[in-house]
Amino acid sequence: MLELVTVFTPADGSPPRTITLRICDVRPDPDGFTWSVAVDVLGFKYDDSVRLKQVDWAAAIEHAGRFIKRMVTDKVELAGGGTLEPPILPPES
Repeated sequence: MLELVTVFTPADGSPPRTITLRICDVRPDPDGFTWSVAVDVLGFKYDDSVRLKQVDWAAAIEHAGRFIKRMVTDKVELAGGGTLEPPILPPES
């Protein structure tokens, strides 16, 4: 399991909160051709837990990392901005 715990400090001055980002449970799918990975983004207004599919285990982990960066960037924006410590870099365009 890969896990990062960061602190989100909202731009509106509301109290900071702990955000947990997790990539885990990488496994082959029953179809025998694809792999999936569990992704959790916990601590924002709504928690998100999803499974992502890819062609192999390495692609699943890479996709999960990109997915988390995009989701966290979107959630910070929806919250009105703020900072993360340690920071999560925005996804590449």
